[in-house]
Amino acid sequence: MITTATAMVIVLAAAAIVAVAAAWVTHHRWQKTRRQAHLLAREQQATEGALHKLVHETLPQIHQSGGRITVPAPAPELAGTAVGEQLTNVVKATAGVVQAVIRDIQYAAHQEIEQAKTLGAEELRRSHTAAQEEIARVRATAVRSTEAAVRSVSSALVGMAAKTSRKVSEGVREHEDDAAFETLTDIDHTVQQMLLVAQGWTILAGGKLTRHWPTTTLTDVVRAAMGYVEDYQRVQPQELTVAVKTRVVGPVVHALALLLDNALRFSPPQSRVHVSFEQGHHGVTVFVDDSGLQMTPEQLDSARDILTGQRTDDITQLGARPQTGFRVAAALARAYGFRVDVQAPNSLLGTRALLTLPQDLLTTAPQAAQEGPSAALASAPSGRLPAPAPVPVATQPALTPVPPTAGESDQEGSAVRTTASGLTVRSRRAAPASAPVSRPANAEPGRASVIAAWARGTQRARAEQGTHVPTADNDQGHDA
Repeated sequence: MITTATAMVIVLAAAAIVAVAAAWVTHHRWQKTRRQAHLLAREQQATEGALHKLVHETLPQIHQSGGRITVPAPAPELAGTAVGEQLTNVVKATAGVVQAVIRDIQYAAHQEIEQAKTLGAEELRRSHTAAQEEIARVRATAVRSTEAAVRSVSSALVGMAAKTSRKVSEGVREHEDDAAFETLTDIDHTVQQMLLVAQGWTILAGGKLTRHWPTTTLTDVVRAAMGYVEDYQRVQPQELTVAVKTRVVGPVVHALALLLDNALRFSPPQSRVHVSFEQGHHGVTVFVDDSGLQMTPEQLDSARDILTGQRTDDITQLGARPQTGFRVAAALARAYGFRVDVQAPNSLLGTRALLTLPQDLLTTAPQAAQEGPSAALASAPSGRLPAPAPVPVATQPALTPVPPTAGESDQEGSAVRTTASGLTVRSRRAAPASAPVSRPANAEPGRASVIAAWARGTQRARAEQGTHVPTADNDQGHDA
């Protein structure tokens, strides 16, 4: 019995111990569960606070800063937890996404801006090109219209001046021995100067010289140029029998007349203008030397720019007081292949103009034309335009003699006159009343016959009234 009781006690004691242990374990587990529940509650509150902060503070900051934000540390309750780590990752990822979106937006905006700039630049270039083309078109139209108007007016003036000169030339032949002779020669010389100016404007407007010349020696070229200028008595020319080919005689005469005109206008009225020649292997250079105003270096540079073609102003850019002499000479030089230049100072401390004719523009003059001017120059008074010895009429086809009538052959031998270039002048003869009188050959502008007749008339007038040398009108000069 005692054994059974002991066993029972032992069993009860063991049960009690087990019960106590179970209670302790249970209590311990409850306390642990309670602590875990408390921690979970705190984590939940911290998570809710972190989410609230993320939504109301962190995300707006990310938006405002363009993703450039310092990631905030998680709440202490969430430190080291998965929730804390996930919230930190969410902030980092959101900031990265915002930055990427902003970069994409900026790149797209930059591309659009560049495209807009490119399109704007292209449109601006197109507009600028179109505007320049329109300006060029309008300017070209204006230049063409101006040239056409100037060419029309100058051509009309050239025609009227030529017609007037022919009429005056006929009068000169008819009144060579009466009081009207000097007046007619003065009128004709003024017409020649008008013709020079009008032809110059025709050339500047793109026109051409229309008069056709025969092959002419340089001596007669100089004399023809003298017929276009005032104060021709002051020109002291040399002679050279080398001839200029037909196609360039007119341009060379015109250009040389402009150079003589400048030399005469810008030199003292009592001084002389010297014309000389230098014949070389490549051609002949005509020198025009004056002792007047010396061109400054700036004027020389400007003149050479014009004469060499480096400066080519159109007719609308000449200004209110155009200086056309060098421009006309340059246009003729470019068109016909000779060269014009200026130098200063010369041996007279004035200005020298040079007109260079290459060998392909020169030829040999007929023997008869070479002899006449030389003899005339040797016998002429200094500074006066002589009447050279006669040469055969065949050298100047434009002079058509009037056929002599009956009974005139004996008079013809005693009344022979010559032109300034040595050509025989046939005077009008009295015709029978029953037959119409043939008109004499018209003397074209600048014809040597008129120059010679004018020279004889002015020499006769100076012998009667005393020598008088007209002064130059600088206001009408071509170039300074």
